[in-house]
Amino acid sequence: MRFFQSGFLCGLLCLALSMQVMAQDEGSSDSQENNGFSFQGPSDGMGYSQFTAPVGYTRIGDQNFISLRLQPELAFGKFGAGLDIPLLFNTSDGKLRTDEYKGGVGPLRIIRYVRYGVKHKDPVYVRVGDISGSYLGYGLTMYNYTNAVSFEKRKVGVNYDLNYDLRFGIEGVYSDFNGFNIFGVRPYARPLKTSDIPIIKTTEVGVTYITDGDKNIEYGVTEIGADIGMTVLESKMVQIVPYIEYARIMKNSDLKNDLRNNAIVDEEGNTVNLPSDAKYGAGQGLAIGTNFRFNFVADVFNMGVKLERRFYSDNFVPQYFDAVYEINKDRKAIGLISAEGVQGTYGEIFANLINKVQILGGISIPDKLKKTDGAFIHLGLSAPDLIPQTVIYGSYDKGYLDDLGEAFKFNQNSIAHLVIAYKLYPYLLTGFDYKWTFVKTDNGFKAKRYITPFVGLQLQLPVGDQKK
Repeated sequence: MRFFQSGFLCGLLCLALSMQVMAQDEGSSDSQENNGFSFQGPSDGMGYSQFTAPVGYTRIGDQNFISLRLQPELAFGKFGAGLDIPLLFNTSDGKLRTDEYKGGVGPLRIIRYVRYGVKHKDPVYVRVGDISGSYLGYGLTMYNYTNAVSFEKRKVGVNYDLNYDLRFGIEGVYSDFNGFNIFGVRPYARPLKTSDIPIIKTTEVGVTYITDGDKNIEYGVTEIGADIGMTVLESKMVQIVPYIEYARIMKNSDLKNDLRNNAIVDEEGNTVNLPSDAKYGAGQGLAIGTNFRFNFVADVFNMGVKLERRFYSDNFVPQYFDAVYEINKDRKAIGLISAEGVQGTYGEIFANLINKVQILGGISIPDKLKKTDGAFIHLGLSAPDLIPQTVIYGSYDKGYLDDLGEAFKFNQNSIAHLVIAYKLYPYLLTGFDYKWTFVKTDNGFKAKRYITPFVGLQLQLPVGDQKK
């Protein structure tokens, strides 16, 4: 516990020093959009109504298909919705591929998203469907979580944030309406918001509870946490928000018993070899960090930076519920047994240049990189107008890294999506769509590559919000 005590005191000192040397600008807003960086990727809508229909050739595994995807998107102010209707015909027999409509919520998978509002800004924020990029609190428990690791077996979940006058509220995640899977909730409050004390009135405190009740896994994990943060400087050009977050991963009794009886097996039924002296119990972690936001030259260039120092005990993994969590939940739980107490650093940067290109990059690295507590990276790019007549966007996540030299080697721990297209005409695109995603098997998920050269229509619809 000594390093937690020292870390907590260090965090309090950082907050105190920040309060002494900084003052909030007069007349600035009290809004605190500080817990995570928003990234508008291809699954978030482009902010206006449009209809896209790419036609192309797709190779899935060793089978070839002629593909057509109908992808309408509607945007009306704070409301938006997007569908993805796949029509793939096998080139060998002409049959329609129906895999994407089977199991789980079935045909409801055509709903990519339905959204309303902006998280941490509007009184009501709700997103239903693909909830990629979800987080709770400042991200020590859940960050960049996705319920769509399988492109063709997307789940329909919900991410929400409800608040009253930014004084108190509740944010949460429910990963899959088809069953009780991830349920996460974080009530929060700004108890001093109505006071006239600068900086202090921006203080936000929250508590987090996340559990996974998936009946198809052996070891569901429950995690609790608490956090506090405040805005020490906010103006039109800069925002600085230091914070402290604590998390505890609760002990799973079944995992404890199976370790004692040497009965832990992998997805293929093989016994997992663990050190004879392996110990397992509840693990805890502490993060002390700061979110920075900068706005330069009249919104020409916006940038966000997240820097965080982390302290872990044994049997703890930061951002446990992340982009690769759904690939193999039991593997991640079993990995807690070997996770050693370390310290580490997380850094993230988000940049938006004249609304033509958005770049996001994040990496978490323990001080002493080991297989038991590997690093992870997250990258995103959206550049629909940076190069004339060219559309580029993509995302990449990889976890369980024990060798940074393999950061971009695709394997069972990677998720990737890249689209590059050229506008032959304002309404006609040609390009390719590459996905490194996962398909559901009897033993969990298996990595699979999708490559789709395409030619397609992209029409702005004369309803809802219009592209400027």
